[in-house]
Amino acid sequence: MQSFLSDLPKIEEFVELSGRKMLEIGCGAGRLSSLLASKVESLTAIDPDKALISQACKNINGVDFRVGYGEKLEFSDKSYDIVLFSYSLHHQDCVKAMDEAKRVLKDNGSILIIEPSTEGEYTQFVSIFQEDEINRLSSTLSYIKSGNFDISREEVYFVEYHFKDVHELYCHFMDSYMGQNDAEAIEKMKAMLGSRKSTRPIVVKDKVNIILLEC
Repeated sequence: MQSFLSDLPKIEEFVELSGRKMLEIGCGAGRLSSLLASKVESLTAIDPDKALISQACKNINGVDFRVGYGEKLEFSDKSYDIVLFSYSLHHQDCVKAMDEAKRVLKDNGSILIIEPSTEGEYTQFVSIFQEDEINRLSSTLSYIKSGNFDISREEVYFVEYHFKDVHELYCHFMDSYMGQNDAEAIEKMKAMLGSRKSTRPIVVKDKVNIILLEC
């Protein structure tokens, strides 16, 4: 199974980016947006978190960053060639979000969904802080694969997250999900790492689903 430091190689396998207008839903601070910006004709990237959008605007050029919600897109019908849900569909009402994605998609456009698998190691760390993470992922993936959509291609791959040491790993998750240190959460992370706590660097792999819908 392929393993990458970024999702970009797999995205480029699934859709032609050159000359396309893309909407990224759930861009966060622009981790993927920064890589996609030079690949497409234009990129609009939305996220409901105002602080993350502000951070993205300061650090990344060539992207139209906006505060926005997948369940209620503020764009005209048939505006985009590609709609990308980047690790975000399970964080919203997936039925409403998919309806909106289809609405703003041009004829013969593509919806690309990237969602972590429930058994991925990075996702298991996330579930320490977000107890409903696994359930939301399971229900979202079940909905997409329920037969309501024309799935033209799907694969599973790994994305690697590299941390220079265990302290950097702890800080990453604390900053992302807690805002402060939590002794109980740290003990759970230590238990998951086991003997790898002393490894330098620490590589955490996440198992990722990529699903292409042709609409």
